[in-house]
Amino acid sequence: MMVEERISKVEEAVAELARFQAETRADIRASNARTDARLQSQQAEAERDRRQADADRQQADQERRANAERFNRWEERMEKERAEDAERFRQWEVRTEKERAENAERFRQWEERAEKHRRDFNRRLAEISQSMGTLIEDMVAPCGFQLARAIFATEEADTCGIRIKRKHPTIAGEMMELDLLAVGATKALVVEARRRMDAGQAQEYREKIARIAEFFPELRTKTLHAAVASVYLEPSLIAFLNRQKLFGIALGEETMEVVNLGAFRV
Repeated sequence: MMVEERISKVEEAVAELARFQAETRADIRASNARTDARLQSQQAEAERDRRQADADRQQADQERRANAERFNRWEERMEKERAEDAERFRQWEVRTEKERAENAERFRQWEERAEKHRRDFNRRLAEISQSMGTLIEDMVAPCGFQLARAIFATEEADTCGIRIKRKHPTIAGEMMELDLLAVGATKALVVEARRRMDAGQAQEYREKIARIAEFFPELRTKTLHAAVASVYLEPSLIAFLNRQKLFGIALGEETMEVVNLGAFRV
């Protein structure tokens, strides 16, 4: 009896174990099924996310390409406009430079004409002054201080006068006339003006200057500079003046000028 009971209990235990195993396998299959379902759901979701990411990347690529194309078109427009602006500026520079050159040339021509008119006017005035005997008043006197400054070099004239006449202090009836006299602190300039000057007249003037102290004793203490003036002085006459240590004054480009300045020492 006891053996049968034990066998019965064993059989019951085996049956219980079988049921437990069956239930366990069922639970495992159910768990596996749930896990598979979750995995499939996650895979499906991951696939959707991947496809969405691909779609987003494609859209982003399209937008980048579109933006790059727009930027390229904008750069092309800007480059074209820059090139057009540069060409317009270059053409403006060319026109401006041409106009400047034309204006400079017109101004140069105007200056040449004006200079020629001034020289012609001075020459005509000098010729008229010679014919009327007013060379001193019209041409030499206005340049008196300037001529004295050029000849004195180290000082300027304080006074300048024309057609100065002085009687001899002791010899009755003798008188000396100086066409122009400019006096500085230590120097004096005496100018003799002639319509036409030659070597003989220059020599006579040199002899006249030798007696100047008799008529103008106040010039004894001055270094005396003698000059002759005319509208034109021949080169041979200028050479003679250099030997005689006489300054020559003639019409320059605009005014009367010393033509042999520095050719000798006083």
